[in-house]
Amino acid sequence: MSRSTYSDSNARRGRIPACVLPTEADLMLYRDLARQLGAPPNAHICRHAGPAANHLVFINESGPRDWKRVHDTAAARWPDLPKSGSVARDGTVLDSLPERIVYEMLAPRLKPRMALDLHQPIRARDARHRADFTLRCGAARRFIEVVGCCGSDRITRNDDERLWLARLDRRLAVYAAQGIVPVLMHLDLLAQPARLRALCDDLVRTIAREGGCS
Repeated sequence: MSRSTYSDSNARRGRIPACVLPTEADLMLYRDLARQLGAPPNAHICRHAGPAANHLVFINESGPRDWKRVHDTAAARWPDLPKSGSVARDGTVLDSLPERIVYEMLAPRLKPRMALDLHQPIRARDARHRADFTLRCGAARRFIEVVGCCGSDRITRNDDERLWLARLDRRLAVYAAQGIVPVLMHLDLLAQPARLRALCDDLVRTIAREGGCS
């Protein structure tokens, strides 16, 4: 079925403008990202997924009901897709979908005696500033910050994103004062599952080597 036929037939059934209906290509891209990331992407991630995701971004900007239609249509066609939201498949509750995606990538890769801590203080006896994740084995550890408000270009689009970026910058100042360089995972990384997997594999191998995890 062609893109225009797919959109037009759905538009006639629901009297929905064809321009806000997901095309076959949209649905397949959404499906592939969901399977590779371990969670359905949100529109903020799609914004960094290249030209192929432009229409998905447009649909999201048309309104939450239109974006929900993308998810519902994909979920109905492929029931095996991961559930949406910030709760991981193992029941762990994360603060956001981007955090969940990183968790879903890292958790299955952990080796014996390796841990992935959530929201632990960056420095002792200071609960105000917490890392998103701490990957550790023995004395070896890496702090990980999931930057769900922007890509690595740090471009923000609204007041909420600017507020979240300011909070990140305050944490980065705490890291710098401790001589720590955290691992930053921006939205453009999350939009490229192969790169994200490679980074997670490298982090696990490095911590295993440094901490003596088998």
